[in-house]
Amino acid sequence: MQANQYSNVKNSGHNSVKPVITTAPRALFAVSSLGLGHATRSLVLINAFLAQGYQITIVSTGNALAFMRLELTESNAIDWQDRPDYPPLERGIGWHFYRYLVLDLIKTWIIIQKEHREFEQKSTEYDFIFSDGRYGFYSRWSPSFILSHQIAFVPPKGLKEISWLSDHLNAAALKKFDQIFIPDYPCPSNNLSGNLSHTPVLNDAKNQYIGILSSYPHLSVNQDIDYLFVISGYLQEHKQTFVQSLLQQARQLAGVKVFILGDAKAGGLNYQEFQEENLTIYPLASGLLRQELFNRAQCVISRAGYTTVMDLVEHGKKALLIPTPNQTEQEYLGYYLDSLNHFVSKEQTRAFDLSAALNDVKQTNLFIPPWKTTESVTQIMESMGRLIYKNFFTLIIPAHNEEKELGRTLDALLAQRYPADRFEIIIVENGSTDATWAIAEQFVATHQSARSIQLVRSALGVSNAKNAGLSRAAAQSEWVIFCDADTQFAPHALHQINTWINRHGSMALSVGTTRVLPAEPASGYARGWFGFYDFIHRVTRSSYAIQVARAPIARGIGFDPELSFSEDLVFIRECRRYGRFFFIPSDQITTSVRRFEAKGYFRQGFRWLIEALMPVRMKKKRSYDVIR
Repeated sequence: MQANQYSNVKNSGHNSVKPVITTAPRALFAVSSLGLGHATRSLVLINAFLAQGYQITIVSTGNALAFMRLELTESNAIDWQDRPDYPPLERGIGWHFYRYLVLDLIKTWIIIQKEHREFEQKSTEYDFIFSDGRYGFYSRWSPSFILSHQIAFVPPKGLKEISWLSDHLNAAALKKFDQIFIPDYPCPSNNLSGNLSHTPVLNDAKNQYIGILSSYPHLSVNQDIDYLFVISGYLQEHKQTFVQSLLQQARQLAGVKVFILGDAKAGGLNYQEFQEENLTIYPLASGLLRQELFNRAQCVISRAGYTTVMDLVEHGKKALLIPTPNQTEQEYLGYYLDSLNHFVSKEQTRAFDLSAALNDVKQTNLFIPPWKTTESVTQIMESMGRLIYKNFFTLIIPAHNEEKELGRTLDALLAQRYPADRFEIIIVENGSTDATWAIAEQFVATHQSARSIQLVRSALGVSNAKNAGLSRAAAQSEWVIFCDADTQFAPHALHQINTWINRHGSMALSVGTTRVLPAEPASGYARGWFGFYDFIHRVTRSSYAIQVARAPIARGIGFDPELSFSEDLVFIRECRRYGRFFFIPSDQITTSVRRFEAKGYFRQGFRWLIEALMPVRMKKKRSYDVIR
């Protein structure tokens, strides 16, 4: 067995010292690659959290991933993951369109299920998850958010009768997230997305209209580009001939013309013949060049992607929108915004007349946004803040003759992936006759400089110990966790408890407990009994090994010093007068099975039942049966 700094402490049972976890906050952004719009609008939020010191993992693929790499090339706080995306749902022509639609929907569902299963296993590594168009990236134990303007789908021809089904299926997928952020304005008569996001299927979902998001900052430059053509999109079958047609007609326009093709892999070779003095072609524009070109444009010609629409509104640009054929969302947006005379929308056909369409653009009236990107980001950050908030926890550990278990319990708390300045540890030694005090004293001396750790002594009895710990809790403490000395927290325990409390309306909660698993190695028999105990504690609103209580309530109630057992039952009962009892189904908390091995599972459970039913006056006359 490897020696350690506690090896000189008698019978410590303490075999290693785990490092203190002091990592920066971490976030994961999962960004769809079905068009660059998801990537450009996500950049706004990625940059906002980078500025707050987050380490960020970005999951995407294709042009979207390449584009974001170029935009964020100077950041060393990003981990890039290339993960396949869903197939484009609106490819093919004629009857092939419907065949592909069915096949691609099935494939999309399979990919969503797979990415969720694989991601859930490591989701607690992140303080939050933010998805833009990737439906599988949500978590049971980390706050999960999604950005989407397309709550309702516009079905292709022949499928309008089942649109209600697609809308409800999409809404059901979105509801798996803690919050749906809709990049539009709430007013039904003054918005940009129309029926796509203003739909009754959201009535029972947690959603918020946050306004537009644009990654283009406002630059003080001359507007010397007469026509800026931004032709991105992921349906390549509709792109090349369309771009060539636009280039042919753009040659006939007076003024400066610039084309951005939105393809990180294109070299522009197919379009070199169109280059001339007043016509410039960029395969892809990123960084300052992208921002500068957009700010310099007087008029923009682009696909009718929703992110492009937000960019246009942010900067007050007039525009000609040309929806991608068969892409029903763009076709609807083009029609909707054209009907309001905010933009001109024209179909991509052989009869398309660029010059005539641009004349129509001059007659449009710009949409006046109630607020812009800066305010939208503020709203998102404030809304997310309520769910990613880190509560301050006080962990109180009564310890009586716990030399075999205490070291492992304390090491586990040091390994918590939770901010070190948002929890404290209070060890209360009460009447031990073994090396418990020496182990705790050396632990505090070793780690107190990096953590808030206290060691105190109390009179004999678990109630006295818990009251002593409560009296030393920090003034800023929000939640108190009473933890038996043989109960250990896996690294994400506090993260899970914090997430659960934030999700379930902490203002209504007063006291509760968590799921408790048997310490390894554990037999199936032991796991079965522990599962039964968890069920009983949940139903009877009682606890074993751990109690979690709101700090102000716990301070006001305390524990009856005359009780040496079942003190938690009385404490919970009194706390429930001020709020709701809760049960957190964590998989991160274990406790030893020593009591059950000594007494037997059935016998111990029966004894607990008798003790629970026993009048308090009788409990005060009985002593606690210590098993070590």
